[in-house]
Amino acid sequence: MTPRKARILSGRLSNASSAIICGTFSLFVLLLCVAAGLHFKSLIQQEFYRQTETVAQVLLADFEDDVAAADAILSRVAADIPKDAVSPEHEQQLHRLLSGYTPQPSMIGPAILDRNGTLIASATTDAVPAMSLKDRNAFRIHADSPNEDILYIGTPMRSAMVDEWIIQFSRPLRDETGAFYGVVILSYRLSHFVRLYEKLKLSDRGFAALAGKDGVVRVRTFNGTIGLGDEVPRVAVAYRRVLAGENVGTFYARTGPDDVLRIGTFVASQMTPFYVTVAYDNDYLRARYIGFLYALGLCWLVLTAGIVAATYFIRRLETVKRQAQLEIVNSAVAERQNISADMHDSIGASLAALLASLSTGHIQAADVRRKVGEVLMELRFLVDSSEPVDGDVGLLLGNVRHRMGSGIELAGIAFDWQIGDLPPIEGLTPRDTLAVKLVLMEAFSNVLHHSKATVAKLAAHYNASTSAIVICVSDNGRGFDETTTAAGRGLSNMRKRVATISTGATIEINSSPGRGTTIRLTLDAPRSAS
Repeated sequence: MTPRKARILSGRLSNASSAIICGTFSLFVLLLCVAAGLHFKSLIQQEFYRQTETVAQVLLADFEDDVAAADAILSRVAADIPKDAVSPEHEQQLHRLLSGYTPQPSMIGPAILDRNGTLIASATTDAVPAMSLKDRNAFRIHADSPNEDILYIGTPMRSAMVDEWIIQFSRPLRDETGAFYGVVILSYRLSHFVRLYEKLKLSDRGFAALAGKDGVVRVRTFNGTIGLGDEVPRVAVAYRRVLAGENVGTFYARTGPDDVLRIGTFVASQMTPFYVTVAYDNDYLRARYIGFLYALGLCWLVLTAGIVAATYFIRRLETVKRQAQLEIVNSAVAERQNISADMHDSIGASLAALLASLSTGHIQAADVRRKVGEVLMELRFLVDSSEPVDGDVGLLLGNVRHRMGSGIELAGIAFDWQIGDLPPIEGLTPRDTLAVKLVLMEAFSNVLHHSKATVAKLAAHYNASTSAIVICVSDNGRGFDETTTAAGRGLSNMRKRVATISTGATIEINSSPGRGTTIRLTLDAPRSAS
């Protein structure tokens, strides 16, 4: 083989090796981007499942509270109305008796029907119209079942007396022998559900429905349209699973009359034959992660183009010895792999923010040290947030003291720590725990850097009357005037973090010049915890 042919063959092998390296690196980055995209999409889906379950729980709990209140009123009326009083002659007496019951604003009534289904008396009017309700299920379900004493929840109907959509709760009236002599009913305004749905702001982004296990949807909001009763088809994907005995479940399927792909959750009641379904459109879900996928694709293209350009540049350096070329290629590939791994696992956002502040031209060493310390402290809290606390607020506060106590004392500030007996908070998530820690960290950071205080105090106690844990961070520093001092980013961030706590929390910030600052964080605790 001639030297010329040897050089040509060597060049071809080298080109093939370069192509393999470029292809392998591009494939590796592509797989990494795909894995990151799928993971991010999964996180978004889990967030949607949590959001829809929370909304469904709120809607169902509100309905269950109303059912319990209605049942209590109906049971009391049934116990207080004697058999001989259920007649037109006693209408005024019955009206006064019924008016003594105070239903919630979402309710109308109560009212009494005799054994024939005729309206005898109502709490809403003292001269009831001659109206027969014997054909309504609220009456027939009791008249046709003489041996049953049940609470019946009807289907939506238009009330002639109040001219609005209602559902009726009813119970039978029976004497000592069990003989049926009438029905007591209480109407429920469906407009209450409508207002609640609108308050939850689901009207333009998805679907929410209250349905019975009988297949009838009582009320539903669907892309801004309210639907009632038999005109609304049931959500088959949830209906079958509720009938099969599932109490809580998620789905990612086509639902509704428009056959749109939706992600959501259903929650079935344990005390009533009803369930709530809440879902978001897939387009809304996709809008949350599609930008991230585009960014990953762009990163893949940039990195692939970079490695191709680097390989081409290396191939142009023909005067460099082969061993040096191989070392450069291996070093470049290894370095780029390390860079891609660092990019995947780093917290570049925080460092980018720090870099932006250094580019303003007004650089102070104290500010740099403080911001770097805040980044490090945030990293420590992120690590701490992965550890389970099981709602133990005392453990949470102890962690804050471990992180902040030494810094405060080294600054010459006396640290007063007063913690009482604190009950655990059920449902306190790692996200909530991190929010509480960051709020307290910001409060102590302000004491260190702005207050010029000599004493810092943290006190926490459980307030049984309000079922809340109150945490106060105070100092004897110089304070500030809330009416003239512009709110800093720190105070704004504290309020935003408190608003994200799922178990419920509020924050109060009180300060005045020369009288120090007090930050009061109130965490809602369930009454069972006490």
